[in-house]
Amino acid sequence: MVEELMTSYFACRQFARGVVDIRTRLNGALHRLRTGCLWDELPEEHGPWQIAKERQNTWFRKGFWPVLMEELNRRGEATPVRCEPQAPPLEVTATIASESFKRDTRSTL
Repeated sequence: MVEELMTSYFACRQFARGVVDIRTRLNGALHRLRTGCLWDELPEEHGPWQIAKERQNTWFRKGFWPVLMEELNRRGEATPVRCEPQAPPLEVTATIASESFKRDTRSTL
């Protein structure tokens, strides 16, 4: 399904085989989303993490990534992305007592 979607979206010349194939790169990007790992923590089985990151960024720039995610979700073949709970907003307040002020003195610098 992914191959059909890619070939309909991109020109065939973009699928030249390299050291790491497209499937490996895609699986690496999806693994990262599922597990929440950092790019440099990507397991070696997904090839060099820099290549997977570059490929995903290219797909984002060309508008393919949202199309792919929509299709995976539509077919029910998607795996939920790991979401970390967000910390609540932090509010910092400070007060300064007027008696604690000292007059400015010249710096010796």
